[in-house]
Amino acid sequence: MANFAAAAPHLSNVERSCVERYVALVAERLGSNLLDVWLFGSAARGDMWGAHMPMHSDIDVLVLTADAVAPAAQDELIDETYPLFLECGRQIAPQFKVADEFRTSTSAHVQTFRQRVDVEGTRLFP
Repeated sequence: MANFAAAAPHLSNVERSCVERYVALVAERLGSNLLDVWLFGSAARGDMWGAHMPMHSDIDVLVLTADAVAPAAQDELIDETYPLFLECGRQIAPQFKVADEFRTSTSAHVQTFRQRVDVEGTRLFP
């Protein structure tokens, strides 16, 4: 796995610990189906809303897999983020995508998203 201190320098120690444990859990649950996990969005850019703000930025992660993750398995992995939210005060927000579809999609929306991840993203796994 990535060096989370280097990969996520804008996160606090507790936020980084929660993300690291979440990525480890995703890796354990998805096994060989998991190809990549990327941090993107405000957490990757370093412009999250501060802890003193009335609303908090979430921590966006892109989970790329070889095959689709069943909706029930996605729901279970999303449910695992709630205790981490209580611990670190930021919601970890995973997006599950099939890697080949994500990389080859001609949809303007997906292409824009892919460009954002390419520019601002930080690889967390493997």
